[in-house]
Amino acid sequence: MVLAETCGLPLEKVTAKIGSSDYVYGNPSGGSITVGSVSGGTRRAALAAVWKLLDKVAEKHDVDGESLTVGDEAVWSGKEKVCSWKDACRLIGSVPITEVGASPVKDGLTSELVGGVQMADVSVDTDTGIVRINKMVAVQDCGTIINEMTAKSQVYGGLIMGIAYALSEERIMDNKTGRYINADMENYKLPRIGDIGDLVVEMYQPDSEYNRGVVGLGEPPVISTGAAIANAVANATGVRVPVLPMTPKRVLDALKGGQA
Repeated sequence: MVLAETCGLPLEKVTAKIGSSDYVYGNPSGGSITVGSVSGGTRRAALAAVWKLLDKVAEKHDVDGESLTVGDEAVWSGKEKVCSWKDACRLIGSVPITEVGASPVKDGLTSELVGGVQMADVSVDTDTGIVRINKMVAVQDCGTIINEMTAKSQVYGGLIMGIAYALSEERIMDNKTGRYINADMENYKLPRIGDIGDLVVEMYQPDSEYNRGVVGLGEPPVISTGAAIANAVANATGVRVPVLPMTPKRVLDALKGGQA
């Protein structure tokens, strides 16, 4: 998407090639670092390549190179179309234009520090100790958003993962051997659709955030979910369940005044 926008091309005209050492090195995909590390380098490399291409167009068409821009699959001088993108590329010749964009660079394309707010509405059955998620709302700040749909998907995934570790997902270890002893997925309970309630995600997008540049997003939405749910349970019951996940037994132990 960054490359397409920089080159003035539709997204379908860009092909991403990954998974082979024959290709140029790119930063790894690792949760919250991916969009920040890849988009900045891509933007820098694309700008450098476009500038070289525009130099060729300026020379061929005898126009001021400083006036040239790209957009709508064409090269423009102000509002006047100079040539199509394909015609511009025909000027490259047998030696391709190849550029590598550095990352990270403190030039405003990328930034750091991500934040968010989450609110949980829960119901607690004081007879069974079962906690139900009625609704969760997350407001997330992550700087410049490249793709809102995938950004929101990251937050939705974070909420579901947070609900999982807050209420049911637990790794049981043998303290003597250090071995993981959950027998199967039935005893390592992940939430299903009926366990997550109504999830609402809002992306915080004032101009001030776009001015910050691209910031990572992958893990941060997971962090506050457990705290929001724990606070909601405490507000509902009047007691704090001090251990996650808040299984029915731990909830009942807390209600009885025992060790949760």
